[in-house]
Amino acid sequence: MRILHFIFLFFFIAGSHAWAMKIGVVDLNRALNESEAGIRSKNVLETKGRQKQQEFKLEEEELRELAEELRSNPLLTPKAKEQKQQQLQQGQQALRAKVQQFEQQLRGEERRFTEEIFRELKGAIRTVSIRDKYDLVLEKNAAQVILYMKQETTDFTQKVIDHYNSLKANE
Repeated sequence: MRILHFIFLFFFIAGSHAWAMKIGVVDLNRALNESEAGIRSKNVLETKGRQKQQEFKLEEEELRELAEELRSNPLLTPKAKEQKQQQLQQGQQALRAKVQQFEQQLRGEERRFTEEIFRELKGAIRTVSIRDKYDLVLEKNAAQVILYMKQETTDFTQKVIDHYNSLKANE
């Protein structure tokens, strides 16, 4: 009977190391920002933003010229001055509305890009996790909420980025 207890105890102690979990962490924000698709989408959005900003600057300059004409032209009749002031106010309101609409559109595009890349990154995380035999994978920022963990964690964000980039390159 003692031998059975000893064998049981031996397998329990030896087996406890075999049951140790392999825990990994992935920084999704880093993966998004450093993946080729993430960089490409960021560049597309920045380019659109700069182009629109130039358009808005041209409209703003026209409004400044109109405001300057109002201030510097004493020959305007009260009715003409009122019309120009109304035109200026309407132009300013229209420009503000265009800027807000564009910012909202840009945020929507950014959200769509981000959601698509995150969805694809999840697939890459799954592939790398299975390949490298991780039992549990946490998002790095969520892992920081855990104050103590007996097991060590491994950050394999770069592996995920590399795998994801290789998948996108083969498309």
